Amino acid sequence: MNYLLYALMVPATLTLSACSLVTSPLLAGVQLASTAVTSVASMAPNTSSNGMAHPHDELHNVCIELNSGVIVADFIPELQKQLRDREIESRIYAAGNTPADCEAILYYTVLTQWGSPMFSDELRPYITDINLLLKKNGQVLANAAYRLDGMAYDKWGSTGRKLSPLLQKMLNSGSMAQWQNAASSRDDASHFEQDVAQRAAAATRN
Repeated sequence: MNYLLYALMVPATLTLSACSLVTSPLLAGVQLASTAVTSVASMAPNTSSNGMAHPHDELHNVCIELNSGVIVADFIPELQKQLRDREIESRIYAAGNTPADCEAILYYTVLTQWGSPMFSDELRPYITDINLLLKKNGQVLANAAYRLDGMAYDKWGSTGRKLSPLLQKMLNSGSMAQWQNAASSRDDASHFEQDVAQRAAAATRN
């Protein structure tokens, strides 16, 4: 009887062992690839390369002009949160209805594309471009831009992760009067102002 049980158990044991030998490396490979992608994404720099900041008085509140073309649901909440973290209060207003008591006005544009994260078939929008422009009495105080780089390491980064370096450049006293890619920044600011003016004119006509 013992010999019979042993004869039945050996093939089963060999089968399980063979299965383990085949599947374990595959699982390990998938886990390793996933970990590597996550690690690279977390180490990759945020691609906020363009920006400028002029010396200006400390701000305590700003008005944010609503851009109805932006579809990122958490952009405004995250923007206001990060401003509060810097002790700056904010409020939203519709284009063409600028409040008279704003210390400064913050304009923004956000571009998105659609894609599926790794190991998922679900389509989601992700941010590829952010432009921020801060003005006071018609004068540019600061601007900054995020661009998703060609390797797209930061593709699925959170809105907060993409926003934070921009506000740091624009509002950090240590970066005042420091220019980065100055010619490009001036061109970006000029094009952005034209876009803002066109949106404001369209809102007024409507």
